[in-house]
Amino acid sequence: MKNAALLCLLLQLCQLPAAAARLNVIFLDICSTRADHFGTYGYKRDTTPNMDAFGKKAAVFENAMSEGSWCLPSYASLLTGHVPEVHGLYNNLPARGLPAFETTLAEQLKRSGYKTALFSGGVYLMPAWGLAKGFDTYTNIFSTASPARVPAPFEDNFEAVLDWVRKNKDGGDPFFLFATIDDLHTPYHSPDPKKYDPDYDGIAQDPDVLGVPFSRAYNGQESGYPPELKKKVEEFKSDPRHLNHLVARYDAALNSVDAQVGKFLEKMREMGMEDNTVLIISADHGELLGEQGLLNHTQGLYEPVLRVPLMVRHPAVPGSAGARLKQLVQRIDLMPSILEIAGASQLGLGLQGRSFVPLLKDPSAPWREYAFARSSRNVPFLTGTVPLIDERVARDACWKLHHYLYKDSWELYDLCSDPLETRDLYAEKPEIAARLAFQLLKNMEESRPHQPGPPPGMSGFRLKGTDADKY
Repeated sequence: MKNAALLCLLLQLCQLPAAAARLNVIFLDICSTRADHFGTYGYKRDTTPNMDAFGKKAAVFENAMSEGSWCLPSYASLLTGHVPEVHGLYNNLPARGLPAFETTLAEQLKRSGYKTALFSGGVYLMPAWGLAKGFDTYTNIFSTASPARVPAPFEDNFEAVLDWVRKNKDGGDPFFLFATIDDLHTPYHSPDPKKYDPDYDGIAQDPDVLGVPFSRAYNGQESGYPPELKKKVEEFKSDPRHLNHLVARYDAALNSVDAQVGKFLEKMREMGMEDNTVLIISADHGELLGEQGLLNHTQGLYEPVLRVPLMVRHPAVPGSAGARLKQLVQRIDLMPSILEIAGASQLGLGLQGRSFVPLLKDPSAPWREYAFARSSRNVPFLTGTVPLIDERVARDACWKLHHYLYKDSWELYDLCSDPLETRDLYAEKPEIAARLAFQLLKNMEESRPHQPGPPPGMSGFRLKGTDADKY
């Protein structure tokens, strides 16, 4: 009788459907990409036809926020799930690796059976920062040997990325591919930089104007910049045509990136990757193009630098295709989201974001009311004392409060009626400013460490040493 029952149970088990294969995850992270220059997000110039088409088959997050205004803390927050106060990578000099207690997204996926790869052309994913931990394949082609191609454009990595996918798509184990696209970082790489302004011939084409030191000088940061650079700033500001051309050059670079992403997506279709791969397109931060009198992304947490694209195509959640989600999503939400997609454990990591996968399944699912960003950095290239830029913002569905340590007052904007933050309403709306200021201070206390080491809830971390010197 027992044998008959056992045989019956075995027959039932044999008839159960096989467990669903785990999905691959491909993440394309486009440096310096502002959402409002995509057709998907309402831009009138036809800069992103391929990514717009992708967005129609994906969930589009309309209010995705970077962690801050520049690359290093944004990459570190993506790959650790922690705010900069915890992972500590918010000063660019001197270079130092992640603290020993941190576990990266790649490490956790690798423990869950994923193959992992990182391809980049940017300086802040070089080994010294420790963010390459957990990647089986690591390729960074950043080089100062070719100043006109710093950071290195995606086309220099394109074939290597495709080769890696071809070699790993049928290997049995799922994979996580993280590829940065650095073309939109100054000097705005493009095969046709005058595409949208063909008749222009002026100072905006000068290599110095396309460099980060020029942006800092333009922004009025204290500096020891040479008189020649200051003269170029004056000439650039003398005629609005120069700024208009810089915007056009940025858009030409974005259009070039879009063509490469379109080609990549087509290759993925040809390889049959659409049904077993989650594909994410986002950005580490945006770019200021004259708003608030600022260029580049060296300071300021205004919307052009903070609001980034986020499009997620999830084949296992077909109902999310074409969804437009208005929830406030932060950079620290990406690690828990990817771990949930992969079915990987989050236990003991002390992640400070939350997975947005429930929103893909049910856009009305409960979500946060407030979101936050911060940026803190030292400023290189200066003589004498080195000032520290420290900036924070808090926002809800419409209102956004700015706090800058180097300014005398707060700033408050109504993003629903003034998306580019042109009218400061701090003096007119004290009750709203007070509410957001309270939330900002509360978030600072909740998210920062209150003693040396990792945040509450983490376990299993090493007390001594780092792995940064292995990479």
